[in-house]
Amino acid sequence: MDDYEDEEEIKLIQISDTVYASEDELERSKQAAELFQSIRGTLSPVRLLAASLMVLLLFSSIFATYYWIIPRDAVNVEVIYMQSGGGHVILTQVHNVGSREISEVSVEISFEDLAGNELNNTIFYRETIGAHISVASDDLELTVPGATVWDNYEIKISINYKDGNNNQRSTTWTHPVGDWVYEWFTNKATRHWLII
Repeated sequence: MDDYEDEEEIKLIQISDTVYASEDELERSKQAAELFQSIRGTLSPVRLLAASLMVLLLFSSIFATYYWIIPRDAVNVEVIYMQSGGGHVILTQVHNVGSREISEVSVEISFEDLAGNELNNTIFYRETIGAHISVASDDLELTVPGATVWDNYEIKISINYKDGNNNQRSTTWTHPVGDWVYEWFTNKATRHWLII
């Protein structure tokens, strides 16, 4: 006996010149089309737009909660180093990207040769820097006239401040410079969650 004699004969229905489908496939496609039509009847463009706006609002509120509400300490010090025929220039900016004010902020910038000799320095002090505020000042700019641009040097940046819980924080970064005419560094102090 053949295996084919036991099976039911599958009837194919011609849908177009080149497309055929079985009765079962045709029935399932009709059910899918009916389901799509019922969903389409309840889902209007206005509802789709409203749902999209709600999702956007949800994600925005999550970001806003992190950015503005959750107490955290986050300080960045951005440094730009430039050299020219007349010497060297260091520009610095302090960013309080945390959600709470920091106080008693002092930044010391030192420009040294590789032997450790300090060629120039500057000290910046600010009583407070509010949340999400950036500060640039003449005291955060350092010029080193007359030093040769053919040698390599080190920039040392130290920041001291009190966080929102009045804890003293201190960080120092060192950057070797001199290989390039222009260099840019972003220094991030250790983040602290102030909830605990």
